[in-house]
Amino acid sequence: MIWLSLLLLAIGLALLGAASGIFVSNIVAVAEKRRLRKTVLSYLLVAFSTSLPELAVATNAIIIGNMSVSLGDLLGSNITNICLIIGLCLVVVTLNRSHERKIALREEDKRVLKTGLMVLSITLLTLLYLQYVSRLIGVLLLGVFFGYSYVLMRKRGEDREGISTGKVDGRIRKELVFIIAGAVGIILGARLTVECAIDIATFFGVPASIVGATLIALGTSLPEFVVDVRASVRGYFEIAIGDIVGSCFLNSTLILGLLLTFTSFKVNILVLSDLILFSVISNLLLWHFLESRKMGRREGFILLALYLVNLLSVLGILVLRIP
Repeated sequence: MIWLSLLLLAIGLALLGAASGIFVSNIVAVAEKRRLRKTVLSYLLVAFSTSLPELAVATNAIIIGNMSVSLGDLLGSNITNICLIIGLCLVVVTLNRSHERKIALREEDKRVLKTGLMVLSITLLTLLYLQYVSRLIGVLLLGVFFGYSYVLMRKRGEDREGISTGKVDGRIRKELVFIIAGAVGIILGARLTVECAIDIATFFGVPASIVGATLIALGTSLPEFVVDVRASVRGYFEIAIGDIVGSCFLNSTLILGLLLTFTSFKVNILVLSDLILFSVISNLLLWHFLESRKMGRREGFILLALYLVNLLSVLGILVLRIP
């Protein structure tokens, strides 16, 4: 029986990854045909579309009535996004630039990224301080998301001029069909993944949050991996880092807020304290790299090393004692 669950989990993750790739690539194709600028594409459209798997997992967790998998997935995805994916992007983008170690970003983009990272870190530390979170905290998280999004939209208002308002024509009909198919695949894959992860965690006596923070976090981060590494190879690192910061912010405010709002019981955040602290550390480390204007291969390897330490800690191989 457990082998069947493992097989179905592999199928669910594969379906989740393949459907996410189809969904995101066609979203990007439509956006490019409609002449969206890269800043709008990364902060708004790509970040939301690459967070769709986490949203699907959270929705299924609400339906099933088990939040542990989704909570582990949200925090694990944040760490995976910043440490693993940004780390890989920094290494990849500098492979063919042995004499160039710094990646240039516009000062305006840096300010938005650093603000987003700081708001995200403060939000996570506040949740850890409260220890127990409930429906009210979920509503407040939704308020943080919509409030910051409003401020961001006002700052980025000039980018909206790049959006074409023409009617839908045959040039994007194929993409729209694939977008719908990808969304259906993501929903089915998320449902299968959550149910199988709970069965496996129960069988082995492993907390469901650990399964969510490892296997499922990797699965739901596949869209970011596909889009951002491809964007970095093509020279669009600003899309990659904007997507990652936006996705992490969406995970910790919008999706977590929805998860808490539609559940009627309190959640003990202390059991996820290690994941929260690692997430905050990764946020602040990336903030420091942006502040010091040092974004190159060395910084990529530092982020990858932090991801490895987090993975070993989550699996219990490395025990860290934080006073």
